[in-house]
Amino acid sequence: MNPAESARVAPPSLNHKILPPRAHRHAVQRDALLARLFGPTAARVVVFQGPAGHGKTSLMLQARAASERRGALTGWLSLDDSDNDVGRLLGHLRALVVVLGAGAPAASGDDDAGTITPRADWLIGRLLELGQPVALFLDDLHALTDPAALRLLRELITNAPDRVRWFLASRLVPELGLPRLVAGDEARIVSAEDLRFSRDEIRRVFDAGPGPAVSEPELEAIFSGTEGWPAAVQLYRLALGSSSVRDSLRGGRASAPREVADYLAENVLGQQPSRVQSFLLRTSVLSRLSAPLCNALQGRSDGHEMLAMLERDGLFVRRLESGEGWFTYHALFAAFLQEQLARSEPAALVEVHRKAAAWFQAGGHYEEALHHHLSAGDVDLACEVFDLWTDALVPDGHLATVDRWARRLPADAAQRRPGLAVKLAWAFSFLIRHEPIEPLMPVLQASLAQGLAEGDPRLALSMVMILRDDPAQALEYAALTDHREPAATRFGRFEYAASYNVRGFVANARGRFDEALACFARGRELSEQARATFTLGYSGVHAGLTLLAQGHLPQAIGHLRAVISDRRMVLEASVSKACLACALILALYEADESTEALSLFEQFHEMIVEACLHDYLVVCYRAVARLHELRGAPEHALAVLEEAEGLAYAGRWPRAVRLIECERVRRELVAGRVDRAQGMVARLADDGASDTDDWVRFSEDTDGPRIARIRLALHGDAAEAALASIGEALDAARRQGRVHRQIRLQLLAALAQQRLGRLPQAHQALQRAIALAAPGGYVRMFLDEGALLVGLLRAHADEPDQAPPGSEARAFVERLLAAAGVSAAPAAAAAGATAAPLLEPLTKREAKVLAMLADYLSNGQIAERMFVSENTVKFHLKNVYSKLGVKTRLEAIRFVKTHGL
Repeated sequence: MNPAESARVAPPSLNHKILPPRAHRHAVQRDALLARLFGPTAARVVVFQGPAGHGKTSLMLQARAASERRGALTGWLSLDDSDNDVGRLLGHLRALVVVLGAGAPAASGDDDAGTITPRADWLIGRLLELGQPVALFLDDLHALTDPAALRLLRELITNAPDRVRWFLASRLVPELGLPRLVAGDEARIVSAEDLRFSRDEIRRVFDAGPGPAVSEPELEAIFSGTEGWPAAVQLYRLALGSSSVRDSLRGGRASAPREVADYLAENVLGQQPSRVQSFLLRTSVLSRLSAPLCNALQGRSDGHEMLAMLERDGLFVRRLESGEGWFTYHALFAAFLQEQLARSEPAALVEVHRKAAAWFQAGGHYEEALHHHLSAGDVDLACEVFDLWTDALVPDGHLATVDRWARRLPADAAQRRPGLAVKLAWAFSFLIRHEPIEPLMPVLQASLAQGLAEGDPRLALSMVMILRDDPAQALEYAALTDHREPAATRFGRFEYAASYNVRGFVANARGRFDEALACFARGRELSEQARATFTLGYSGVHAGLTLLAQGHLPQAIGHLRAVISDRRMVLEASVSKACLACALILALYEADESTEALSLFEQFHEMIVEACLHDYLVVCYRAVARLHELRGAPEHALAVLEEAEGLAYAGRWPRAVRLIECERVRRELVAGRVDRAQGMVARLADDGASDTDDWVRFSEDTDGPRIARIRLALHGDAAEAALASIGEALDAARRQGRVHRQIRLQLLAALAQQRLGRLPQAHQALQRAIALAAPGGYVRMFLDEGALLVGLLRAHADEPDQAPPGSEARAFVERLLAAAGVSAAPAAAAAGATAAPLLEPLTKREAKVLAMLADYLSNGQIAERMFVSENTVKFHLKNVYSKLGVKTRLEAIRFVKTHGL
């Protein structure tokens, strides 16, 4: 990146957010409150809750000083609207722990390699590295409204150890799970009532500094008029030089505290010299002040002296401890000043916003420049700044920030700047936001032939087509750029990285795996150049899925683990990380690593719900539903499928809805409910756009509409037709090297041959599936087909020619049977085994039920053959389990096989 570009897109310093203000020289020491907070029963979470002006920040600063006196390291973060973008909040928290002396990217070393660390755990781990108590202070917590941001803080606070204390200031009680912490004596809320000054504290306010003496009746009037509201008390201290204020005290003025505050602020302002009044009014629009900035706004050179004087006199100005001469106004006083300026000099209000915008824009502080441009009504300039800023926001994955500011711009902002339309299209695609994309489409289409200097509409349109689940159209747009090199800018490299991911995605779907892996490697290279972690994640997830399709399951798992645990991805909060989690859950499921797969789903569930795309959503939820079924929780499995279906509808992905319906078909067939499955398949319209011989997306590689129809045919009366379809699909899968798909098709062929009574052919197909699956350890592929396939496997174990002892095939068959809870001992040995004593003898009907159970028949199939209801079968099974001394179906089958019953 050349120096000019670096200067243009460099993010502004965050020091003003992670460094606290200085304590006010006239602040009253709240010893009684502090004694409660640091006494023997001190809580590890303290919330200062009250409206503006109640002294929350002042008390936080005193608690910070008390923490440092007790040997704790302290960190400060002033929150604002920008922190509703989780990615930016994580960046601010990371900067905070780095300032404390921990958290540098390399600090975790290589010990964490391959470890998938939750973001909250990573931050807590960095704090623990410090080796001493830590106190963290988060001011203005009410600014956080985003559920994901609040969840992150809740995780941090809930999981932090006792030696990390939290002090939170908020106008509202935050949604951080505080009731439970309060009930467990882990949290204490310091309410607005607690924050009010007592009479003695009000007396100390007036005794602490210079100014007129206050009599006891006047003090009582102040206490009564302010109700102990700290901001109003401080305003009285500043306003006592006004004769009207003294008169009001003697007259016992009776007004609400808020009215008192407005009255006092007006008197405080009125007592100041005109040059001070002008300075206060014109700089009140600034969220932070410095002498150079104030000079630029007023065309004066006395900014430093004025700020120092205001700080000295306590005129609601605080210096930030940044060492860079930055100050802030108290929010209450700033709001009053802004109202006064808008009322008395509206033209001046516009002027100072314009000057502030120019100053911040020149310094690369785009967010503040954007705010002031919009406040001045300069929409074209605001769009220009937003266009510049999105060059960094989109590659950084700060998409919620893009969305938040885009809402504040006029509806035609993108038409004014087509380059901005490109960046907005990227952001909204990754945010899965269909509605705001619609008005961008005509702008992008009209820009196709314009050769924009910044942003390629063809690449943006390719990403929109991926969102719309149309990868063929996405490739057509991306292919138009094959002859071009990426622009030598960060955003240019980012968008070309994404385009290579699109090309690789399509190459994977067409079975051109070498081409796909080459595209993902190029995408990774460009992502690293652009420092774009979320396109880096996409390159990684698709490379892993390609390995999975080729039959390299262990390599796929290792690769996906490495990408998701990469230290650059730890604090990532993007769509690509959710997709990475989904792909890894699928791979772990295939390898029968069920505990890790479910744990990963629980860890990433909320991120997946918020950010996941169609195909990734399907493979993840399908695997998790099967795992719940495997663990004997069919109601949980159905709940998972229902959630997936809801997300697919919300994302406007009808194909994903069909794939979830295909999974329901599989469940019914495995349970023996063929009629119900047939009714479901009738609702599966084939759009012909996927799951064809030369176009198979990874979500349909082993389970899609075509596979569903094959399953239904072989479980019904059309096994020959199923074999014909399997043969066509197998030919294409072999040509393309789709090992994953071949395994499934060979297993279905084995079941079809078994249905037709051709047992030698069935064993041959099963053996071909085993030969393909054993090297990669694809376990669940076999067990997904239910009891019929398990029974065939058990018979296969008795065929020495098919699975000779000591062979890889034999070892894999034994592994499969063990996973199914079935003994692999030869039938002859089982027949000669000593029968285990039953707790009670079985009745003839119970013995018949047990025999069919051992043949892997479902409850529905048993009921059909015995001409009874399924509830009757369940009744018999309950008695059988009791007499065998077992608890589950698999334990009963294992008992029969082991003891030769």
